[in-house]
Amino acid sequence: MSVSPYRIPRSSRYAALDATALPALRVETGAVVEFETSDEPYEMLASDISIEEIGLDRFNQVTGPLAVKGARPGDTLRVDILSISIERAWLVFIRSFGPLGRLLPKTVCERLDVHGGRLVVSERLHLPLQPSIGCIGVAPARGASSTFRPVWPWGGNLDLVELHAGSTIWLPVQRPEAFLFLGDVHAAIGAGEPAHVAIEAAARVTVQVAVDHRLRLPGPLVRSDDELLVFGLGPDISSAQQAALENAVALIQRAFGLGLREAYAFICACLSYRFGGPAGPVVVAALPLEPVIQLSGSAMPSWLASS
Repeated sequence: MSVSPYRIPRSSRYAALDATALPALRVETGAVVEFETSDEPYEMLASDISIEEIGLDRFNQVTGPLAVKGARPGDTLRVDILSISIERAWLVFIRSFGPLGRLLPKTVCERLDVHGGRLVVSERLHLPLQPSIGCIGVAPARGASSTFRPVWPWGGNLDLVELHAGSTIWLPVQRPEAFLFLGDVHAAIGAGEPAHVAIEAAARVTVQVAVDHRLRLPGPLVRSDDELLVFGLGPDISSAQQAALENAVALIQRAFGLGLREAYAFICACLSYRFGGPAGPVVVAALPLEPVIQLSGSAMPSWLASS
């Protein structure tokens, strides 16, 4: 792939999805942009600087914002993830953090070597390098939204292994020009981020952005590996599960022209649930694309087609 014509340096980063931030870059729809993401807090931890000295606001910082001309509230911003290049990777254990926080006596942060597409933990343990974006979203209509928790209808700390190169995410625009942020890149992560920490990384992420003035979404939507991932958010898992189901039914009807009875049957036969990361009650309804296209007898909707 040719070198991206636009770039946002990691020095332009924020601790929130901030509607009042000064745009780092302003582009037309269809532009290709490289985001540099930061691993500063992990470098500091590895140098024996305490978390208290670093400050929690330096963790999960995101690069941006990218202003996209013509994007208006109610539109949808399509973000095609073209590539994720890992520059440094870190094995991080933070004492008393997460469900495994008592296993080791102290906080440890070690830089991992990368050889042959694998992360070298030890002579015996080499793990596959599987880069993905942890935090991505657009700014809220006003104010700022945390990049820790919860997950917002306009994105945030999704922590999905599916947000890898070749995937697409659609985000509902809240303010003029959208203001896209991304960061918290992982060199590898287990589904659901079970330890609340992944193999953290600094990276260069190249995306293509496009504004869709017709598509309306209640929350993030992801296409990854021939699946559609429909999100349900709520105050608890039961509420998030209900929202994911209802959003999936509505999407199938609208995108593929199926009636309610047909959409219901497809959900019964083909939908599977996944949980989002630890940022709050998030349920992901996974819909395989091939069966719904065959069952509906329709072509892939143009807005869903690969870039």
